Amino acid sequence: MSTDPKVLNRLIPDGKDEIKTLTKLFAQGYSSVFTAETPNIKIVKNDPDDNKFIECAVALDSKIIISGEKYLKRIKKYFDIKIISHREFIENYQ
Repeated sequence: MSTDPKVLNRLIPDGKDEIKTLTKLFAQGYSSVFTAETPNIKIVKNDPDDNKFIECAVALDSKIIISGEKYLKRIKKYFDIKIISHREFIENYQ
C-alpha cells in the first residue's frame, strides 16, 4: 500500500482519522514493499487491471491486500492472501 497522501485521500475520502490510524499502523511495523517481477495471474475478470495487486502480493509472499477496488474485494481471498478494505484492516490489526 502506498502511504502517499493523494492515494490515501482517494482511498478514504473524508476519512482523515482513518488515514491517521493507517499511517500510525504502518509506522509501528506494517510496511510497504515493491517488486518488478511478478507472476502472470488472471483472477479478476471484471477489472483485469486489478490483477496486478494479486500478482504483487504473490511475488512478495504477502498475507494481506488492502484495497478499495470493488471487484478485487469481492474475491476476499486468493490462496492465503486476504483481500480487505482499509476499515477491515483498522478493525482487525489495530
